Amino acid sequence: MSEQQLSHRSISGGRPEGQLPQWAWLWLPIAAIVIELGFRIINEPLYRTLWQSELGPVETGTVVVLLPGIIAGLFAFRYTQLLPMRWLVGWLVVMILGSTYFGGEEASWGQHWLGWETPEAMSNLNDQGETNLHNTSSWLDQKPRLALELGVLVGGLLYPLFLLLGRRRRPNHPLDPQYWLWPTQQLLPTAILAIAIGLPQRLEKWFGWPIPYPLDIRASETQEFYFALFLALYLVSFQRRLYAERS
Repeated sequence: MSEQQLSHRSISGGRPEGQLPQWAWLWLPIAAIVIELGFRIINEPLYRTLWQSELGPVETGTVVVLLPGIIAGLFAFRYTQLLPMRWLVGWLVVMILGSTYFGGEEASWGQHWLGWETPEAMSNLNDQGETNLHNTSSWLDQKPRLALELGVLVGGLLYPLFLLLGRRRRPNHPLDPQYWLWPTQQLLPTAILAIAIGLPQRLEKWFGWPIPYPLDIRASETQEFYFALFLALYLVSFQRRLYAERS
């Protein structure tokens, strides 16, 4: 498709068809932490039982929220010819594969739900005896997690702050690759919570500051839920904006 044709079909990034529903980008991330902290305050034994379980709401929720993002990413391939640069297709592939790996590893590829025995060869390599790869090497666990956290920090928080301080607007023309690459500002609440949840543990580690009640939760798992939600919202937003361009 020529640039002239694409320009004719393109519309502003503020077009309603490309926006996420408010319940998904605002109320869902807020509700998730309110519910967890509410359980932590009201019934701590029940909280410990539920939230520390491999089948608990956080770990299961991490997989569940990733699914619509992966599906949206796959549907987006129907209209990747509308993207202004071909490398954006590769970027979309990376996001989908990363989300699939994230969700699969979180559920040990179904072992947590179906309960099969870990093959002996994998069990010998896995420090928790599970059917997954992230417990075999830091290159498959901590380093991908760090990369994801930096992505959320830069794309979800620092980039909007840069735009605010520079009094700039996010690129809103579909011919600009940055319109597709950078997360929309609707992902800001999820990014804030994803980074904020991990701060008490980091402050304790760096400065020895005690974690105040009721923030002494299983923060790493909760943070992973918000990383997953960020990825899912990013892919759904990408797909919705791309579908808006086909008009």
